[in-house]
Amino acid sequence: MNQSFFQEAARLNNEGVTALAEGDEETSIKRLTTTVKMMKQFIALPDQAEALASSSDESSSCLRSFSTVEIAHAACDEQVFFRQAILMPSDIDESSPLDVFVYSAAVIFNLALVHHIQGSKNKSARSKAQKLYAAIMRLLGDRVGHMQLSLLLKLACINNMAHIRYENGEFDQVQDGLGQLSTLLKTTDQCLFKGAEIQMLLMNVLFFKKPDIAPAA
Repeated sequence: MNQSFFQEAARLNNEGVTALAEGDEETSIKRLTTTVKMMKQFIALPDQAEALASSSDESSSCLRSFSTVEIAHAACDEQVFFRQAILMPSDIDESSPLDVFVYSAAVIFNLALVHHIQGSKNKSARSKAQKLYAAIMRLLGDRVGHMQLSLLLKLACINNMAHIRYENGEFDQVQDGLGQLSTLLKTTDQCLFKGAEIQMLLMNVLFFKKPDIAPAA
């Protein structure tokens, strides 16, 4: 494992999360974008990415090696979407079970979250967030069963995309999240669903439904 690479990526990601928590969205985007580019270059090295992915399969099925920071924002405090930014562990050593794809997805999620928060007043920013959430789902693919972070990220993306579609009045597309949720429930190690954040996200996804009367245009 490239220990120095992950330590630098963790530093930049966590600086981006701290900036977001402090309301400095511009700095947050810069730090997170830099981290995403680093991860993208690393994934382009087949030997590195493959080695990390295979080593993570040997980890405990219920491993939790991450923490979250709730992002408060006056414009969206009452909104039902997942606003927990992901902090990467900084005390990484050679024995740490890591999956570069999952950690990349975490950084992209943080970047999507910045745009999602900006989207409370800017539809273009919501569109950027939605594209990033969709990219995370593609990046993770079937990488869920052994890592709670993978499950959390997938549920968070399903939830947050449903929120954006709901805000955009795309009520029929909101139901897509229920199908994705059903698939996760059937294919994921059940012990991973024990976390408080996971339970909250399960409830949130079920919350989104087409209103009886659509709001006036």
